[in-house]
Amino acid sequence: MKVITTVLASAVLVGGVGASAYAMTDQSKSSTKTQTTIEEAQAKDIALQKTDGGDITNIQLAVDDGVKQYEVDITKGNKEYDVEIDSSSGKIIEFDEEQKDDDDEKEEELQDVSPSISLDQAIKTALKSAKGTVNETDLDQENNRLAYEIEIDTADKREATVSVDAKNGDVISVEIDD
Repeated sequence: MKVITTVLASAVLVGGVGASAYAMTDQSKSSTKTQTTIEEAQAKDIALQKTDGGDITNIQLAVDDGVKQYEVDITKGNKEYDVEIDSSSGKIIEFDEEQKDDDDEKEEELQDVSPSISLDQAIKTALKSAKGTVNETDLDQENNRLAYEIEIDTADKREATVSVDAKNGDVISVEIDD
């Protein structure tokens, strides 16, 4: 009789542990399903709404204090905006507004010409030179010409920076960090 009681108690104990483990696993799956991540296009829209329009000069996905966030730089008129957006919720974490200084105006005069190719076209061109995942883009003046700077994390854990001419789409340079 003691043997049967011991066997039954063991079965109940093992069954309870198994059910608890199943419940914990099931809950972790459901919390993963409810966690949403916004796309880069949504982050751009949120930032542009906050600044009431403007030109996005840089956007990157970064981790700051353990929070994955989009960092968006916008220029509008004589102001520069930095908008940080939580990539999970789409909420604005930080918003900074600054007046442009003389150096910014000189650089802007050099960039008076609009790019002839889109950022998406420049990214496609850059990914042909360095395969991987784009982690940052920027539109800059390089050697007296407008160029997209595209940072790519490569499959072999290195970082490549590809410069693409914003007028004709040619690759200007490819730098790969060791």
